[in-house]
Amino acid sequence: MKLKSRLKQLLTLLAAVPAIAAADNYPAKPVTLVVAYAPGGMTDILTRRIAADLQTRLGKPFVVENKPGATGQIATEYVSRQKPDGYTVLVGATSHVINPVLKKLPYDARKDFEPIALLAVSPNFLLVNANQGIKTFADFKAYAQKQPSVPYGTAGAGGAPHIVGELLRSQSGLPLMHVSYRGAGPAMTDLVSGQVPFGMAESVTANAYLQSGKIIPLAIASAQRQSRYPDVPTLNELGYKGFDLNTWVGAYAPAGTPADIVQTLNAEIRKAVMASATQEYIRSTGSEPGDMDVPQYRKFVNDEMDKWQAVITQAGVKDE
Repeated sequence: MKLKSRLKQLLTLLAAVPAIAAADNYPAKPVTLVVAYAPGGMTDILTRRIAADLQTRLGKPFVVENKPGATGQIATEYVSRQKPDGYTVLVGATSHVINPVLKKLPYDARKDFEPIALLAVSPNFLLVNANQGIKTFADFKAYAQKQPSVPYGTAGAGGAPHIVGELLRSQSGLPLMHVSYRGAGPAMTDLVSGQVPFGMAESVTANAYLQSGKIIPLAIASAQRQSRYPDVPTLNELGYKGFDLNTWVGAYAPAGTPADIVQTLNAEIRKAVMASATQEYIRSTGSEPGDMDVPQYRKFVNDEMDKWQAVITQAGVKDE
């Protein structure tokens, strides 16, 4: 019996050797960062900046691969099936914790991934085309109350901006009608051109258009006002409740990825995010850089899943 026990211990130890060796030598080859959205949106922009920094720091290519579709589901499912060796990493937004509430998924968002790091947190804005003649939320409300329906565009059904809009609809009684686009770029293009009068978007995507004056922010869905936009009221201030609803971007590895590799990625991503140039860029958009260790980020992801489930139930949102 003692011999069998010792053989079992030896086999267990030998099985762990490849993972330990891989962690010590990580990365030994290119790492693919799979972005769950199309080029040009918040997730893609941040990932490309951070990939360049990681490549410089770690001396191996960090390749960005966009796999858009189904509000992040296509990329997420793809990564869930990859080898858990740290060489395929998912970068997704808040829909990572929203999709499990709205859809029947071929993966388990809690169990099939190792949360790695938070990249950034971005507030969501209610926006209006500058030529619409609406300057404040009070103007918007007065206008909306006279309309049979008020279309607002977002980057896609099931994203944080969509849920924010539906929670506002349910609380305000205004006839808001969601218009789903295939990505942030097309949604902003139609908002700026006036094809759709209103929109919901996070600040990274909206920033350039806000700075140009082509769109106007009417309200923000964060718990507090943002220092970059101090005159924009929160929806909580305007009498609506539960609007601490931000868009955030985070990285994940397939479940079973060695803890040392997850820790390495966490440490290096945090260094990249907190590098002065990247930190300055993130803050210039009205967002905040993420800086959590692995346990903190894991708790954050689980808490966000619970929060968005409650919000979606309250708003009565169904998958479109």
